[in-house]
Amino acid sequence: MESSGRARRLIGKLLLVLLLGATGWAFYVQASRPIVRDLANRADNTIYLAVLTQPAMLVSYNPQSRKAILTNISLRQSSKDPAVNAKDLFKAANVSPVAQRYYVPLTEKRDEYWQQFKFNLTNWRKQPYINIGILYDYLQALHDKRTNLKPSEFLLLAMDGTRLELTDFTVKNIAEDKKKKGKSKSSDAAPDSILPPVEDRAPLAMEDRPLVLEILNASGVKGAAQELTQFLREQSQKGLLNVDVLQYDNYPGEKQKQTRIIDFTGRRTYLKQVSTAIGVNNEIVSEKQDTAICDARIIIGEDFRQPM
Repeated sequence: MESSGRARRLIGKLLLVLLLGATGWAFYVQASRPIVRDLANRADNTIYLAVLTQPAMLVSYNPQSRKAILTNISLRQSSKDPAVNAKDLFKAANVSPVAQRYYVPLTEKRDEYWQQFKFNLTNWRKQPYINIGILYDYLQALHDKRTNLKPSEFLLLAMDGTRLELTDFTVKNIAEDKKKKGKSKSSDAAPDSILPPVEDRAPLAMEDRPLVLEILNASGVKGAAQELTQFLREQSQKGLLNVDVLQYDNYPGEKQKQTRIIDFTGRRTYLKQVSTAIGVNNEIVSEKQDTAICDARIIIGEDFRQPM
């Protein structure tokens, strides 16, 4: 009787040791993943995630700068296997990440998914149940094999997401025909359109110079561009912003519902400061213009409210 009790206690201890060992091994395996290391150490590396909508998009995120680039690529899915489609997307984008991660949303429409993502990002604090929905969607995608993003990677990315705002996202577009025409000679070099979102990559951005802006009024409110120009110039004179409004005018087109900030040179830190100062919390649209006379353009929409 006594010997059988000792045997049970011994077996219990062995099982506990095995359980702790398995838990430690699982933790080590998760923590040793490149994405986990980069996120945990705030590394100056780029993490790529293929979002397989129709058409597809590539998200690149830099943990150090906490800036993300969303590159829309006109590439249709060619297979029912998401891993194959992700591989095609990375190949089309001319990047070779260490870990090729993908995610297939329930909705196939890219614009619909992006609008839902923006809603979740801006409203999760006010509506906490959104977090439960995000976790459920991930677990469902993991179960259905619509993602190969590991639980530890998802957890750290979600934690980083709580620190991000829409102004930390830059949206770029790559047309498939233009991509083919302008294909790089070197297959190892990523094109400028999807370079890692490192702070202030523009050639002149390292200089301590003002952010040169152009303001266009598409709100239908008379004098909105002039009023915003005056506000920004006053902020610059007070030393609160390092900006210079080169010119302001009316938008040459129809009224716009949403205020937009268009980036030409990649000075995202300055642009986020400006967007915060004027109360605009939208993603930044990136356009490459060799003839641009300013760093960025602000297009005032109907939703804009002049800062006090």
